[in-house]
Amino acid sequence: MTKTPNRAPDPLERQPDRAPADEWHDVGGVRLRRPFKIRRLGHFGYNCVDIDAMLDFYVDSLGLIVSDRSGTMPARLPAEIQAELGPNEKMLHFTRFGSEHHQLVFISQRVWDWVGQANGSAGASINQVTWQVGSLAEVVGGAEWIWGRGERLLRSGRDMPGSNWHTYLFDPEGHINELFYGMEQIGWDGLSKPSQMWSGVFHERPSLPQPSEATEVADAGGAGIDIASGHRAVEPTPDGVAVDGVVMRRPFKIVGIGPVSLFVEELEAAKRFYTHILGFDVRSEVGWNGHRGVLLSCGTDHHNLALYEVGLREAIGLDRRNDSMALGFRLANYRQLRAAVAHMVARGAEEVQVPVELVPGFDYVSHLRDPDGNLVQLYYYQRQCAPEDPFPATVSGGAAQWPEVIDAPSDVFGGQQFLGPWQ
Repeated sequence: MTKTPNRAPDPLERQPDRAPADEWHDVGGVRLRRPFKIRRLGHFGYNCVDIDAMLDFYVDSLGLIVSDRSGTMPARLPAEIQAELGPNEKMLHFTRFGSEHHQLVFISQRVWDWVGQANGSAGASINQVTWQVGSLAEVVGGAEWIWGRGERLLRSGRDMPGSNWHTYLFDPEGHINELFYGMEQIGWDGLSKPSQMWSGVFHERPSLPQPSEATEVADAGGAGIDIASGHRAVEPTPDGVAVDGVVMRRPFKIVGIGPVSLFVEELEAAKRFYTHILGFDVRSEVGWNGHRGVLLSCGTDHHNLALYEVGLREAIGLDRRNDSMALGFRLANYRQLRAAVAHMVARGAEEVQVPVELVPGFDYVSHLRDPDGNLVQLYYYQRQCAPEDPFPATVSGGAAQWPEVIDAPSDVFGGQQFLGPWQ
């Protein structure tokens, strides 16, 4: 995978405890050392060897919902490659478990390898690791700041379907990370935006400000677009499984995504990137049979990202193509976790024993192998970690008495993030 070129000296590395005054950034009125703050893992993407089997595993068995299918990228493929692919492999598949347009994306490995020739990502089993920040200004400012530190950016702009403004960048190992601020939300009717509204796609860093989501919807209606003509997944009628008071197709419900675990050749370089550039905190360092790892957090969850030395991959029985050890999914409660594992095993999923020394932060956790050999990490609870620094004193009164910009509390912007674009 592509390595990042040599970088310019980083003042954050020279002064790990405090940056010079002119290197602080105003992020929503709060002083931070970067012009953005990652809040959570938003979505993730796999490049699939057997995309039909992967969809059967994640959609039919695990319960994800297909929110959209797109043929925009495969349409650029040479005719001889398109002729080799089946009808499913000619499309991007966007899936979700909640209201966000997508939380897990699938694309054919053969399609990805053709597209990835230009940027050096051909052969990767992961197509994106996507982190949510708090605003469009953070996306744009973050891209400028990251690029200014010599990091390798892929592109900035806006993608459809999903409507998310973003910037894509590479970590030192070639894993593609994405920063975004808000995702299209799918409501009670299950409809995504119609393809006629995809014309707002940008492939360059946007100027600010941009119109609100509500303005775009109003403009589409004024242009005669049927805004209720988007994709809607056809779900079979529930078969009568009572799940904590609700009739469901399966005896469980996925309610969260993450953490994500990546294999890396150079652990210290990857750790430096995710802490100094993207702003993660080290939660703990782990080891097993001579293999090392580091667990990183962007909030109060025990960890949102785990980095493991690549030698661990073979030691726990994963294939050489697997760039990720596991992708986590949280179940609604402990009862549903037990039901989900039993359901998946009954449908033929293999449970893999991952040494507990490598996955602290959970009480009960299971790892299942998907058809491409990636591990799915199922759990119902992840330990929440309070910051070590004392909480700031409460300041009451009117806005006129408050400073325009404040120093960041240690747990600033923690907790649940607003899921959709601003109205």
